[in-house]
Amino acid sequence: MAGSSLVNAITKLAIAGEQAGFSVEQMIELLNAGVTVETLLELIAWRLEGTQSVLPLSGSSSNWVIQQHSASA
Repeated sequence: MAGSSLVNAITKLAIAGEQAGFSVEQMIELLNAGVTVETLLELIAWRLEGTQSVLPLSGSSSNWVIQQHSASA
């Protein structure tokens, strides 16, 4: 069970990263260079802000989600 939660979290991270314009290879390179997962999530959220209204990515260790809010907030 824990394995499938991890796979789901990584899949969601990869999809969000690609939507923000990062390739999976670029995200791996950033992580290997010492960027933390938290910082990578902040970079993804920052890039997505240009195309949609997004709060910073947040979640538990097993489930990352993108939370949207209204543009007037």
